[in-house]
Amino acid sequence: MGEIIGNVMVQKRGVVSLGLLKGHLPVEDGDVLQVQVEDGKIVLVPMKLVPAEQVWFWSEEWQKGEKEADQDIAEGRVKSFDNAEDLLEDLDK
Repeated sequence: MGEIIGNVMVQKRGVVSLGLLKGHLPVEDGDVLQVQVEDGKIVLVPMKLVPAEQVWFWSEEWQKGEKEADQDIAEGRVKSFDNAEDLLEDLDK
């Protein structure tokens, strides 16, 4: 079980104040929190918003590819070419 830092009360219209989090987590006014329910518990996950045209980059599939590319680079499984002709020549091999 996590650290207990206090209690909050559900107010009219379901409003809950999370001000007591401010000393324990980097939560600021305007932050977005995703609400999850796990085993009957409410879990708040900090989120960052991205522009709609960049959502593809943050998809699970794309991030998996980014991790694979980073690993290939780290392990030296990359080639670089001075020009497109050299690249095409290497692809033909």
